[in-house]
Amino acid sequence: MDLNNFWQENKRFVVTIVSGAIVFVIGSMVVDGFFKSSLLQQERDAGTNGDKLRNTPMFGSAELQRAEEQNAALVSATERLSNWVEFKTRPRFQLDATKGPAANQYFTTVAAVREELLRAAGRANLRLPDDLGLPALSPTREVDIQKTLEALDLVERAVRIALESGVERIERIEIKPDPGLASRAGVGEIERTRVSFVVAGAPQPLVRMLFASQGRSPEGALALLPLVIERADLVPTRNKADEATLDLVLCVVRLHPHSSEDAPAPAKPK
Repeated sequence: MDLNNFWQENKRFVVTIVSGAIVFVIGSMVVDGFFKSSLLQQERDAGTNGDKLRNTPMFGSAELQRAEEQNAALVSATERLSNWVEFKTRPRFQLDATKGPAANQYFTTVAAVREELLRAAGRANLRLPDDLGLPALSPTREVDIQKTLEALDLVERAVRIALESGVERIERIEIKPDPGLASRAGVGEIERTRVSFVVAGAPQPLVRMLFASQGRSPEGALALLPLVIERADLVPTRNKADEATLDLVLCVVRLHPHSSEDAPAPAKPK
């Protein structure tokens, strides 16, 4: 190859490449001169601080004791709140393995409670749905039977409170099990079986019913109150100034807190 011809044809390209290389070398020398010592100092400081963090205890016995006291207080408060919120099912509405098949226990309990409530409602002139909100098709699985009995326990208490409060009409009762019971995801930490009531009549008994559900329980409903209210809408009845309607949703609450075994394992130090 003729170098003279190559130079003539490509001298602009060669000059650009050589100039770039010279600028790069000069720039590297400038950067090293100005910043290299600072970089080395920062690396030394990082190493020293890392050694201090690894070898110096951040918390002592006083901090540990304070953390343990705070944890104990939180556990105690959580237990109290859980006891206030979680529904306490009465023995009458619990399945007993010594009393035969669950289905038979269900029919016996439902028949007895329905007869008692309808008789009491008749004496007090309280209009009450005959089905008490129970499903038209009786549950067959034991877990569904137990959940329905728990809801019936709540219905019985609410109706007793309505009787003691002088309520005129309970127009509708509807039991809605927690949707999570039928899903793969499950119910999570809080399980809610909702029982909806539509109560109508003079406003004063409806207000008394609301207050009674959160305070002293009338005889026969046991003192396992307050009942958990999810929604309570009290509105005047259209075209009837002396009547109101209470749309009330009560809940059977079950708590399923995650145990420490369910918590994710802490990351291993690298």
